[in-house]
Parts: sequence; structure tokens; C-alpha cells
Amino acid sequence: LNASREKFIKDTRVHCVLYFIQPNGYGLKALDIQVLKRLTEVANVVPIIAKADTLTLDERSKLKAILQEQFTHYNLKMYPYETSFDDELSEEEIQFNRDIRSLLPFAVIGSESIITTPNGESIRGRRTKWGIINVEDVTQCEFIYLRDFLTRTHLFDLIETTNLMHYESFRTRELTFLRENVSARNSRMPQVQS
Repeated sequence: LNASREKFIKDTRVHCVLYFIQPNGYGLKALDIQVLKRLTEVANVVPIIAKADTLTLDERSKLKAILQEQFTHYNLKMYPYETSFDDELSEEEIQFNRDIRSLLPFAVIGSESIITTPNGESIRGRRTKWGIINVEDVTQCEFIYLRDFLTRTHLFDLIETTNLMHYESFRTRELTFLRENVSARNSRMPQVQS
């Protein structure tokens, strides 16, 4: 049993799981709870309300409150975590993480299309019979916050958290499992007397 490891390995670990939640208005399903319990043990999970354009702003706020309450009730640790492995976080960074957590789950609207608005502006969005949905308009969608959070402000923290929390926890479990199996196998082997 060897606890040493190579210094330079290609990192193929999953650093973040985007978990899409149906915009049903009443919160997590039993399956969501089971899956999230397992996922949050092994990965950084960022919850997202999918198809947020199917909800009114009031419905969206209520669903977010229900989901945040369920995350707390079921002890589902969503990223960014309340505590950090980096003891050197400034007060500004701590407050920024609180602000991000208050946005969870992010309510997003998807679109692959670039459309032209009546004033000639090109935007990523969708045209509906009620008007235009602009994916990058924070009054309609939180995609901008999600994108900036994942790619600009927390990218390196996601990698570091994967390493310090999830990978080390996994490694400890695996080494313990191996040690227990070796011990069990050795105890079942007949003793050779000389």
C-alpha cells in the first residue's frame, strides 16, 4: 500500500457540476434530493433553474426561496461553500461569496440564436409572441452572473476546492478501503508456522 503519488498528472477531474432543476414551482423532487446528496459529496455542485422564462418574476423568486430552504433542510452543500479552505480570504471575497450564494440557484434561459432587436442591436436570445428574451439581460436571466462566476471569479477556486476537498476525501476513502481489504485478507490467510 503506497500513499505517494506523482507530482505532475493531467487533471481530468470534474471541477463543477451544473445541476439543472425543473421550473415546477414547488421545489426539488425526491430523485433530485437523492442525486444532489450523492453529487455534493464528490463534486462542486452549482444549482440552476432551467427554462426560467416559463416562470414569472414572482414565481421565480418564490421557487428560489423554496429551493434555498430545501438545500438547508436536506443539508445539501452547494458551491460556493460557506466556509473556505483558503484562510486568507478578504472580507470583500467573503461578502462576494455570500452574494453569490444568495443568487443560488441561478435562473437561466437558454438560446443559441443571435437575433436582431427592433433598434438594430444583435443579442443572444429568443423571439416570442410576447417580445424578445435577452439571455444577457440580468432583469430577465441570470446567465451573466453564472458565466462570470464560473469563468472569471471562481474558476481557480473550483479547481482548488476539487483538489483540497473532494479529491482528498475520495483518496482517503479509497486508501482506507484498500487498507481494510488487505487487513481482512491477511486475517483470513492460514498462518504458516515454522
